[in-house]
Amino acid sequence: MTLRAVRTHYFHANASAIGGFIERPFVKNIPVQSPASLSPSGGSDEAATSAFQFEQIITAHATRSRVEGSFLGGLPTTRAMAAVEGLNVLDTIRADELVAYISTQHPAEDLDVPKVDLSRTVISGLRIGEAILRVHLNLKFLSDGNGKGFPKRPYLLEKSLWKKADKKYDPDKGILVCTLVEKIEIVRGKLPAKIVDTNIIEIPNIGRMHLAEFVVTGKSLQLIMMRLELGCPVVGSSSASATQVNGGGYP
Repeated sequence: MTLRAVRTHYFHANASAIGGFIERPFVKNIPVQSPASLSPSGGSDEAATSAFQFEQIITAHATRSRVEGSFLGGLPTTRAMAAVEGLNVLDTIRADELVAYISTQHPAEDLDVPKVDLSRTVISGLRIGEAILRVHLNLKFLSDGNGKGFPKRPYLLEKSLWKKADKKYDPDKGILVCTLVEKIEIVRGKLPAKIVDTNIIEIPNIGRMHLAEFVVTGKSLQLIMMRLELGCPVVGSSSASATQVNGGGYP
């Protein structure tokens, strides 16, 4: 009998395409679309839906997700992807495609900090009203030295990331809320909204839209391509294309 000559690795990943809740004008959960989760031993899971419609508030042509975990080249590798195609929120916010993608590869020894790949992450065809937007993303957000080696310390301790975190960041809390967005460009039309931060747009009679939020803790990475804080007349919260990975190895 042959046993793998590396320490035990516990895989963890989940993905969802759409989900949330509405508080007004009625109370109702938005059913999670295309949920997928990974077993501690790896493997894969995937889901897909088509023609999603929720109470004339949110629609999507299609959603899909996939998570997988395995050993590649002897190293534990996890991938998580969630995608939404043809998103429409209250006939005001539209997106051709939102894709959240995270891939991590862990070393076979301490310090157990993974390399991170975000390269397949996408925001395309974003429109608010008649305005067409282009969202510029930094997909090399967590550099590992040009791929030549694994990070030398946990990402949460990187001061370069602290500068990208929200203004309420407190190192003692052990969480960084950042964004992959570098710039929101108005390509065509007049924007019936206000860009209030690097990745946040405030839309009258809709609420606030957060784009490409990246949440870093000591043991997990979460990417949310669109998170909506809905205000009057519809009140609630919703997210589109979200993935999370963590996991780790033990002697």
